[in-house]
Amino acid sequence: MTDTKVTKSACEHWVCSVLSRYGWDTALTRDGLERTDILAVQTEGTDRETIEVQVKSLKSTGPVSSWPISVKAQRPALSQHEWYTLVLLDPDSLSAAPARS
Repeated sequence: MTDTKVTKSACEHWVCSVLSRYGWDTALTRDGLERTDILAVQTEGTDRETIEVQVKSLKSTGPVSSWPISVKAQRPALSQHEWYTLVLLDPDSLSAAPARS
């Protein structure tokens, strides 16, 4: 059985690291918010935009034809600040960055 919690955690941390490189300060919610895995605020400039990021993760060695996203996760955004990220981990190449699609 695949440990999806570990995959989800790895992907959330990776998204935080990428956002940080682009000038966002990030905080993991640790399952505390229903629609948000990461809270982020822009640290550069005067706007200080805030976003709520939901991370969808998948671990696969082959091509992915669809993402297993539940009907609940497909509900319309409650604000323009809700973002989705889709992260694909390759278990055969754990030191590499996740694939871009």
